[in-house]
This record gives sequence, structure tokens and C-alpha cells, in this order.
Amino acid sequence: MYDWNNYKGVTMSQVYHKLYYHAAWSSHLRQPMITTEIEKVLYPAMENKAKRFHCHIFGINGTEDHTHMAISIPPSASVSDIIGKLKGSGSYFLNKELQITDNFQWQDGFGILSFAEKDLHAILKYIANQKEHHDLGKLNNEMEKMNDENNGTEK
Repeated sequence: MYDWNNYKGVTMSQVYHKLYYHAAWSSHLRQPMITTEIEKVLYPAMENKAKRFHCHIFGINGTEDHTHMAISIPPSASVSDIIGKLKGSGSYFLNKELQITDNFQWQDGFGILSFAEKDLHAILKYIANQKEHHDLGKLNNEMEKMNDENNGTEK
């Protein structure tokens, strides 16, 4: 019989995981609020916030009305909780801390796909080239879904 009195538990540093997600979400009402200047401060702030939750953002980019992110989230964390915290901290950072906007907000919901480590390079390439994909209309429809409203018809 196992002696549970000697059980020390398992800390997250002892859990091996490779969990990769491609997340996408839009600005409120898909308003073109994410300018180049906003990107320069918003994305690094979100990367720093992710580190506080033991997450790693491999790549982040988007267009003026939505953002894509490749992220690793530990198994002890709720994906929805982490994405919600990153979105909320980004809005707060722009509106309250930097005060470069006063009405920046994200639309409710997000799209999330898991992927294999072998696909990381392709996902990062897709994320890095977001503006070009949209300008040329060369989109991966599955990776562009932001939520499940309207039976998945909304991007």
C-alpha cells in the first residue's frame, strides 16, 4: 500500500507539457483601433503579462481590427481564463496605464485552436504575415474564426 503521508505533491515545474494554441480575437465591433503605434506597445505588454501566468507567446500580430497569437499555456491554467486576462490587461494598459486611448476594448469571445509542435513554424508564419494575408485575401478560414456566434459564420 502507498504511504500517502510521504506524498509531496507535484509542482508545475515537474509537469512536462507541450500545449500549443493559436488564438484570435477582434476589437470591439471590429473597429480599426489597432494601429502600428498601438501594436508597438500592446503586444509587448501582453507578452510580459503572459509570462506572469507561466505562458509563452511565440508570436503575436494582427490587423487593425483583430489579433492572432501562438501561445503555450500550462495544463493547470484555464485557456479561457488566460486569454481573458491577456485581453483585459491589454485594454487596461492602453486606457489606464499609458492613457494613449480611453475607449480601447476587445469584442467578447475568441477563437482557439490547438496544434502540434511540428506546426509551430507554419502557424508563426501565418501570424507574422497577417496584414499581407488580409490584403491579398489569402486567409485560412479556420484560423480566422473569432467566435462561434451566427453558427460560426462570423470571422
